[in-house]
Amino acid sequence: MTGRASAKGTKLYRSGRSLIALGAAIVWAALVVTQAYAHALLIKSNPSANAILKEAPAQVELFFSESVAPGLSTIGVLDSTGKAVDLGDVRVDAGNPTRMTVSLGSLPDGVYTVSWKAISATDGHLTSGSYPFAVGSGNAAALAAQTQKTSSELPASALISKWLLLASLALIVGWLSFIEFVWKSALEIRPEPIGYYEPAVWASIIQYALLGLFLALGLSILSEAGQAAGRELALPWAPEAGRVLLGSRIGVIWLARVALACLAVCLSRGRPAVWKRWALFATGLALLLSVSLTAHAATEASPLLPILSDWLHMIGMSFWLGGLVYLMTGLRSLRGLDEVPKTGLASILADRFSVMGLISVGVIGITGLYAAWLRVGSLQALYTSIYGDALLIKQIFVVGLLLLAAVNLVVVSPRLRRARQQQSGDLSLVMHFWQMVLAEVVLGCLLLLSVSLLTYLPPARIVPPTFDRQGSTTAGDLRVSIRIAPGSVGLNTFTVHLTSDGQSVPAVKEALLRFTPSQSNVAPSEAQLIAQGNGDYSVKGSFLSLPGNWQVQVVVRRENQFDQFANFNFSIFPAGASQENAEIPNIAGGLLVLVAVLFVVAMAVLPGKRIPRLGLAIVLSAFLGAAGLFFVTRPVAAVNAQANPIAPDAKSVAAGQALYEAHCVVCHGTTGKGDGPLGKTLIPRPADLTIHAVPGVHTDGQLYDWITNGFPGSAMPAWRDGLSDTDRWNLVNFIRTMAPKTGP
Repeated sequence: MTGRASAKGTKLYRSGRSLIALGAAIVWAALVVTQAYAHALLIKSNPSANAILKEAPAQVELFFSESVAPGLSTIGVLDSTGKAVDLGDVRVDAGNPTRMTVSLGSLPDGVYTVSWKAISATDGHLTSGSYPFAVGSGNAAALAAQTQKTSSELPASALISKWLLLASLALIVGWLSFIEFVWKSALEIRPEPIGYYEPAVWASIIQYALLGLFLALGLSILSEAGQAAGRELALPWAPEAGRVLLGSRIGVIWLARVALACLAVCLSRGRPAVWKRWALFATGLALLLSVSLTAHAATEASPLLPILSDWLHMIGMSFWLGGLVYLMTGLRSLRGLDEVPKTGLASILADRFSVMGLISVGVIGITGLYAAWLRVGSLQALYTSIYGDALLIKQIFVVGLLLLAAVNLVVVSPRLRRARQQQSGDLSLVMHFWQMVLAEVVLGCLLLLSVSLLTYLPPARIVPPTFDRQGSTTAGDLRVSIRIAPGSVGLNTFTVHLTSDGQSVPAVKEALLRFTPSQSNVAPSEAQLIAQGNGDYSVKGSFLSLPGNWQVQVVVRRENQFDQFANFNFSIFPAGASQENAEIPNIAGGLLVLVAVLFVVAMAVLPGKRIPRLGLAIVLSAFLGAAGLFFVTRPVAAVNAQANPIAPDAKSVAAGQALYEAHCVVCHGTTGKGDGPLGKTLIPRPADLTIHAVPGVHTDGQLYDWITNGFPGSAMPAWRDGLSDTDRWNLVNFIRTMAPKTGP
């Protein structure tokens, strides 16, 4: 029997070596990948790639498949000599954080290159690219020589940190679940009273998992800052590290993870009280949830269910993979038992783990299918996309794990059960079972690596998020639905759908929209809807010209029926940093203070010489705490620091017109096209105000700033001393009237 067991062991050892070699090959392949697609993909631009424009645009506008991080994402516009021609005022739209803009100066005819870098606000992944456009029809040949490019690097450090994070959390969460659902009950079922005990190696595994957790966190933040800086890793004191840590959603989540990791260290030390174990388990679940908050699931239009599903998916993975590690080491610790009790206990462990494994696999399978439906969408995409290919590779490891589990369930477990029932021992069978579990652990680690790689690939089905404003209500016998796209300050398309008794209302006498802003000093406006057929009515225009709360009323008039009115209330955001982004430094500061406190406590509970360690911990924590208090006490930056204090009423517009005719007509012309008598002689030509005045292109504050301080790179003078604040705001209100009229 010993020789047969040895031969089987040799075969399994060779199989194990093959699995390890396969894993090493996959790791190598993943690490040498340099070109990959990330998450914030460019889906639309204005001007578009290779466009030939008759007139220079006022700004460059980019739209991405995900929200981008303000302060970390950039746009640059270069002329044919490599000189920057943008004004550097890169903004992420608060109402639509997938939209990023930068203003342009007055551009002469020529070919220009837009170079952009987008860091996803959800997962921190980086994409970059460039594309050309031309001003003036004579540049078609020069434009044809340039192409649109999009690229992204997959940092090896990011992949390693993600794998290490998931593996560490699997060990932390899988520990208590294995003890409660498998180990403890197996010892209770044992007919022979051997007493309850836990292998000493489990405490070491938890400590190594906590160490791996901190290594993963440190590597991830340096990798994230490195992406922002354009290299593999950034130094901890690099400016990019500070911007990521204190100015982005990713940084806030990272600080929360560090606080939870410090709490986990505190809970893992000292007397093994029951409440500490459950608290450590809950901490592990919270850390897994933080991973879901930066996963593909968080980018869905309605993210609650996808995030919950992703969280359950990782919990199931942790129960299964973490449980396998503790099962393997638990079996190894039975070496001191006699042959019969050792075989019996191994049999019970196999049965109990099979139950937990089946439940875990069921959860993983259901949530995995849901995730595949969300991110692949079709069988064709499964075979024709990079994400689908990676998902299929992942299934190879899943199938391998299921085959090994099936062999254990169908062959090994019944043989162990028979030996237990016959009260006989079979050490070779126990060893065979242990080797099968070891093989499952190796495959599980490779599976975890494929999961880590999937998080850095874009889904096959990318549905750009919509920030349209929508609503539906009943007015008499009508069901009125409205959609405002894109739902931000400036030009919007308003679509109303009318139904009655479930049938579309294709024609009415009149359909109107009335716009009433919350600012009582701004007059309401009205627009007539145009029938499109099938109960749809629409109009396009810049009726939502100011940020704030608006009431949009739908008025429907029909022959021989009472007029019907449907009211909708919408919040319309200005371009620029959102209130949420403005509050991030304060939130991050509070988390820094919490991390500083928990770090000192964690260092105090660790074994060994405490005085040197505590001294260093106190110094570092004092620095972190002071930095945290500094950011906590900083006032939250205003969303729109230069909001126009003067209503654009007739009096203000008339005053602004008088100022314009006195000071601006000579350059900008009577219509604002930049064709005044002096303007025709200037190089570059004055800005075309009919473009810059369109609501949503620039804020009132930006126009006011240019009037006050001059327009960079042009002959526009600064009117800081020549005009009062009120005069400059009146000018802004008049300039707004130069925007092309798009409504009735």
